[in-house]
Amino acid sequence: MYPYNHKMGQRIRSDIPGVALDRSFLAHYHIDAEDAVESSSDGVHAAMNLGAEAQAITTGITSPAVPRNIRIDGNVPGITGKVKITGTNFAGEVITEEIQADGTTAKDGALAFKSVTKIDLPTQNHTPAAQVETATAAGTVATAGRAKCEVTCAGMPGSPLHVPFGVDLNDDAVAIAAALRAALVDMESELVGPVITAWFDVSGEGASVVLTRKTPATNDDTLNIAISDGEGEGASVGVTTAATSTTTTPGVPYDQISVGWGDKFGLPYKLYADELVILKLFNKAKESTEGTVTADATYLEKNVYDPNDTSLGVDIDLYIIV
Repeated sequence: MYPYNHKMGQRIRSDIPGVALDRSFLAHYHIDAEDAVESSSDGVHAAMNLGAEAQAITTGITSPAVPRNIRIDGNVPGITGKVKITGTNFAGEVITEEIQADGTTAKDGALAFKSVTKIDLPTQNHTPAAQVETATAAGTVATAGRAKCEVTCAGMPGSPLHVPFGVDLNDDAVAIAAALRAALVDMESELVGPVITAWFDVSGEGASVVLTRKTPATNDDTLNIAISDGEGEGASVGVTTAATSTTTTPGVPYDQISVGWGDKFGLPYKLYADELVILKLFNKAKESTEGTVTADATYLEKNVYDPNDTSLGVDIDLYIIV
C-alpha cells in the first residue's frame, strides 16, 4: 500500500507482556527555498480600487506557491471593511476567511490557503475625487507679445513646465485665459501639450484656467498654475501676475486593497498538539528561537508553522509525529 497510511491501526509491542501500543511515525515535510518566499502584501493580487458597491474579484489572482496564510493591506488610513477570501486548504477543500482591514496596517489571516479563487472586497470608506486647480487671469495687454505660464505638479515630467503663449494688444482677462487654455492643449508642442494633457483635462470659462487631474489621487499641495508677462525680447506687457492658483476640489485617492501572503506555512496534518512537530529546521539548522506551531485536530487549514526568523527564501524542514 503506497503511500503508507499511518492511520491503519498498526500496533507495536511494549515491554509489558500482552500490552501493545499504537505505532507512531515520523513524517518529514520539506518546503523548498524557492517556495518559501518572503511575505508579500500584493503577491496574490495587486492593489484593487474599492467602490461604492462591494465587488467579487475572480481574475488576476496568483495563489501562494505553498499553503500560506493571507495578508491584506490598504493604501490610505481609515479603510475599515472586511475582505473575504475564498479558496482551498492543503487538501483542496473549499475554505473562507474574513480579514478586517485597518488602514495602511497590513493584517494577516490565520488560515493556510493552498489556492485563492475569489476576493470579496468591501465598499469604500472615502469617495475618490480628482483634484481641480483653478487660476484666474487678469490685466489688459498694453504690448502684444509672449506671456508665460508655469505649471508645477509633483511627479510630472519636467515640472515646473514653462508654457509660453501669445497675447494681442488690448486682450482682457477673458482673452488672456483663452489664449493660455489653447496653449496648454497644443498637441503640436513636444514639450508642453503631451505632458499637460496626459496628466490633466484643460477647461475653464471667462478668465479661469482649470486643470483637472485625469484620475483621483492624493491631493498635491504643490500643484500650481502661475500666469505672468513673458521675459526678454518679444515679451508682453500688461498681463497681471497671478503667482498662485487655487485648489477648488481637493484630490482624494481611491481606497485600495492589495492581497498577499504572510509568514505562516500550512501543515499537511491535523495535529492534536503543537509538540507533535518535534524538529524545525530553518535554512538547514535549528532557529536560535524556534518558530511556533498552531495545532488543530478538526480543521486542517488551522495547522500552521510560523518561523521566528522572517528572513525567508530558505529551505524549511519540519519533522512531525503522526
